[in-house]
Amino acid sequence: MSHTTLRHGRRAAAAGLIAVAALALTACNGTTSDAAGSPSGSASAAAADSGGTGGSGDGSTAGGSTSAKSTSAGHRSHAGNGAHAGAGSAGGRCTTDGLRAGWGSEGGGIPDMKSDSQQTAAVWLKNTGRASCTLDGFPGVRIKGTDGTTWDLQRSGEKPAPVTLKPGAHTQFTIELLPTTGKDDKKVEPGLVTVTPPNEKKSFALKWPYGGALLDQSGATHPGTFVNPVNG
Repeated sequence: MSHTTLRHGRRAAAAGLIAVAALALTACNGTTSDAAGSPSGSASAAAADSGGTGGSGDGSTAGGSTSAKSTSAGHRSHAGNGAHAGAGSAGGRCTTDGLRAGWGSEGGGIPDMKSDSQQTAAVWLKNTGRASCTLDGFPGVRIKGTDGTTWDLQRSGEKPAPVTLKPGAHTQFTIELLPTTGKDDKKVEPGLVTVTPPNEKKSFALKWPYGGALLDQSGATHPGTFVNPVNG
């Protein structure tokens, strides 16, 4: 495993130290619409192509010990009204134009970017169309630093499962993060995060609301920052 993954003795098991706070999921509380009530607001489809396609097929994966046992609040809490597709489930593929996206999870939990241990951030996806649709696979996630650098996140080893969303329903996926406060560490300070739904090319552009910096492991074989599949 790359020595950068465990730099300064950080371990994935420390993810339970995440600072839990109430982070409202504005798309899903039944009383408010997608709005700027969350730290970053929400986003409809961005005009630009993300340069990558999220999907359920083969791709490079991340995570060794860091992906297997994350216990932070954002990772453990799943959005409540997406249904895993089965034999009777209907609906075509969810498209970017028929979705909205934003930061946060229904159960709360935000990453502590002042920590040196692994954290979790959640991204919700809401079906804004008039028919049910299905998400299946990994989203594409690209972090753009405040200095203009970009980092396309690797996937975890988790197995995707189809999630069918009724009109107005939502689901989520999580991003595992390895922050750093080390003065001499090579860092990425996120400014914008581009999210491409599974099997789509059009993307959402979400402003990073949590501050802080990530340990730059963009060239690592097993980075501590990576993306999990959509999971309702």
